[in-house]
Amino acid sequence: WTKGGARMVAHYNGLLKNLARHYGADLAKPYRRLAKRFTEALFHGSGDEAIDFQFTRSGKQTTTTKPFDGILANLNRLYEETSSETTRRRLRAFMSPQTCEACQGQRLREVVLAVTLRSAKQPEAKFRFGGLSIMDVCRLSIDEALPFFEALELDELGKKIATDVVLEITSRLGFLRDVGLGYLTLNRTSGTLSGGEAQRIRLATQIGAGLVGVLYILDEPSIGLHARDNEQLLATLEGLRDLGNTVLVVEHDEETIRRADHVIDMGPGAGLHGGEVVAAGPLDRVLAHKKSLTAKYL
Repeated sequence: WTKGGARMVAHYNGLLKNLARHYGADLAKPYRRLAKRFTEALFHGSGDEAIDFQFTRSGKQTTTTKPFDGILANLNRLYEETSSETTRRRLRAFMSPQTCEACQGQRLREVVLAVTLRSAKQPEAKFRFGGLSIMDVCRLSIDEALPFFEALELDELGKKIATDVVLEITSRLGFLRDVGLGYLTLNRTSGTLSGGEAQRIRLATQIGAGLVGVLYILDEPSIGLHARDNEQLLATLEGLRDLGNTVLVVEHDEETIRRADHVIDMGPGAGLHGGEVVAAGPLDRVLAHKKSLTAKYL
């Protein structure tokens, strides 16, 4: 309440003083010595209890009688309604994630969580009713989820209903695994992904679309990948090329350079000392170029 223009600060100070007067609180006291009834109303609101708020504007005093919403409700409303990202960023400093006591962070009602699926290849753990609920499935990694869905145990009616859906799920999970993201859990939030991971997810989406004649530009997609996953990524990129697409990759990885159909070596140095095409063409032509630092590295 100390941020903002002078009128806003004066308004919030007025609210605080009126609230303190109503509850008989001394604002000069340290917070720990204030009455609990006052601090509860300050943060969580006065409920149905009406409070007289007196303000002076342009020399004229006005009185408004209404319940007090509380600081937390006020900040939450401001966070939800503001269109300013700066304001949201400032308010996020006062927030922290908390686990809901009713659903234990699962965000679904008990009756929904009671619906489970069984698979011949489900993780070795104790699950209610012998199967996995939707939230149990979301906690699986992509490498765990793919065999789980491939080996689902469904009755005849279940197969008729779910066959097409399961095929689509396994197809998309396969694309994500093929670009080296098998270690990600399905409930991973997008804000925690690295740039390379987010880029590979977008790539998997494009693979699933099956488009032809498209130019794809990727910026160092192999960053952070294990050598095994890098091989999967390169095979996926070659698959996109074989469909009739052009794949342009900015990369320093040796294996990626060696697998390229056409190499463009920029340099000769970095920053102000570069920016020129030193060599271009198939790999053997670049390797034969005497001024190419990339050729010497390879």
